[in-house]
Amino acid sequence: MNVLFMTSECFPFAKTGGLADVSEAISVNLVKKGINVTLCLPYYKQVSHQNFRIAGKIEKLEIDPPLECLKTLELTNTAQKNIANQLKFFDILPYKYKGVNVLFFKNDFLFNRDALYGLDDKDYKDNLLRFALFCSASLTFVTDNKFKFDIIHCNDWQTSLVPAFAKFKFKLPSKILLTIHNLGYQGIFPKEQFSCASLNSLLFNIDGFEYYGNINLLKGGIEFSDAVNTVSRKYAEEIKTKEYGFGLDGVLENKKDKLFGILNGVDYDEWNPEIDKHIVKNYSIKNFKTGKKSCKKDLLTVFFGKQFDGALMDKPVISIVSRLEDQKGFPVFMDAIPEIIKRGGVIIVLGTGNKEIENGFKKMAETYPQNISVKIMYDNQISHKIEAGSDFFIMPSKYEPSGLNQMYSLKYGTIPIVHGTGGLDDTIINFDGTNINEADGFKFYGFSAEELLKSVNSALDIYFNDKNTFNKLIENAMEKDFLWSRSIEEYISLYNKIQ
Repeated sequence: MNVLFMTSECFPFAKTGGLADVSEAISVNLVKKGINVTLCLPYYKQVSHQNFRIAGKIEKLEIDPPLECLKTLELTNTAQKNIANQLKFFDILPYKYKGVNVLFFKNDFLFNRDALYGLDDKDYKDNLLRFALFCSASLTFVTDNKFKFDIIHCNDWQTSLVPAFAKFKFKLPSKILLTIHNLGYQGIFPKEQFSCASLNSLLFNIDGFEYYGNINLLKGGIEFSDAVNTVSRKYAEEIKTKEYGFGLDGVLENKKDKLFGILNGVDYDEWNPEIDKHIVKNYSIKNFKTGKKSCKKDLLTVFFGKQFDGALMDKPVISIVSRLEDQKGFPVFMDAIPEIIKRGGVIIVLGTGNKEIENGFKKMAETYPQNISVKIMYDNQISHKIEAGSDFFIMPSKYEPSGLNQMYSLKYGTIPIVHGTGGLDDTIINFDGTNINEADGFKFYGFSAEELLKSVNSALDIYFNDKNTFNKLIENAMEKDFLWSRSIEEYISLYNKIQ
């Protein structure tokens, strides 16, 4: 089977969030199953400088041998006959990554920018044009070279023009799967920009890209794909409701027969306390008590300094590693913090995002300096230390398509406390006082500070008063696995289903 994988970001080349990690994991693991994968990606400034950016932090990326141009492609089959020369030409740069055939599409005018999608919380105004031309260039190259793909796998709004391009413009026989990683981002633009898409204007209608008088790229992708999947089973059901559908619930309900949920997996070569190079002491389910104790001391040193109060070692550490956005439920969590501190909780936060939320956590840390420490940044090594050294990991997300950190936490024996939504609900088994042989975390279902506190208090009661139960929860958690190989089998099955 031949698969063309279309994505706007992929680790380790360009990353803003989980889409990059999942794009890498799916493509690499498909290759492990014997599938031929060609991945198309814009050649961003991040790639050209041989580094990638995660929430402001620069990581070095060594590309060896250096990328060399395969050919220069000129776009001629565009509706914009007067398209400027700097937009017409793409250099195609091939690269082999873990068995995946990567094709970078280089156009400096479009992609040699400081960020992937925008700066200072503002999207680039020409994003529709940028990604329309990337999609068009990718399919032009495929068509010109007579490459044949059984499946074209698209991801999120940035590649949601591909289904319409493939069906109506390039007349490709490939079947098309669209993966929605977060329905909250749909690619909505003024209708006046539809000419940028180089598609027949008749496709701008209620059964295509039209959405309350605007263009909605994700809506068009859903309409014209052969199948659509989300990154958890629960989220596939949730997005058909008004609460989680972001205005597309009716479209998705109509397409329910071609809507599927496939849970993301975990890379246990990267997230595994037995071999993790970022933590002070490796450990397994056999020696987690001593291992996590050493890691907890190291974590508290990182966040509270070498002279931290030794009494903190006996207190429950509740941690966060996340984008600091409203979607993640942090306004609700901050309302609960004073009560959590009264119960003896210690709170650690690592992340960047919404300035109001960042400042809210900073103020909380100033108010409770002995109990809260915040780092407004992203650091991969520290995130590993948090998973290993914390007692609890909290994810109060209003909605969560999949979530990865709760799965990382399980492997490290750090007990998740989560809102029962999307992938969080799919992956965590709530402890209700009777199911100690299977439970591995705590869940709340009402999205409020009161319901969150009930769940946190249940967790803290166990931590302070019943160490045997707490240790059993850790053992249950560490025994769980969410291998990518399972998810990949589901993707392959879906590919076969739509062919």
